[in-house]
Amino acid sequence: MKNKNVVIILAVVVILIVLGGGYFLFAKKSNTTSQNTQPQDMDVVQTLSPDAIGLSLTASPDKKKVKFTVAKLAGIKSIEYQLTYEADATQEEKNEGAEGQVQRGITGDAKINSGDSSYESPWLDLGTCSSGTCRYDTGVTSVDLILKVTKSDGKVYQVEKKLNL
Repeated sequence: MKNKNVVIILAVVVILIVLGGGYFLFAKKSNTTSQNTQPQDMDVVQTLSPDAIGLSLTASPDKKKVKFTVAKLAGIKSIEYQLTYEADATQEEKNEGAEGQVQRGITGDAKINSGDSSYESPWLDLGTCSSGTCRYDTGVTSVDLILKVTKSDGKVYQVEKKLNL
């Protein structure tokens, strides 16, 4: 019962973070347009291709965990990540009105040390683990990874990668 409550709480927190980030992004964009000024480079998030930073996304053989690797860290100061995927709704979620699949997510940041040439994330569980017991999500067919990469010059870039399981 505790694991189900933890899953629900985590799902709500992830949804709130995503909604809050979307609100912040749209509120800032709307504020910029209402001032009738040209956006500055700092306000525009540019995109990079996964190849530009050597990004790879890998699943474990049992497809219950994923990890990502950034092979080209030159000029990168920090990385934040958001991993999202659709999974079968639990019985408790169905009882609360969820249908079929629900969105799940994992967020975090990568600890980049100066002098590192590459970064490999730990395995990220597609489910929940507590006290050494894991309950992996079912029905996961793909995962989406979004990286927010901050370069040494302060510019922020977004990198996206999808992995079909």
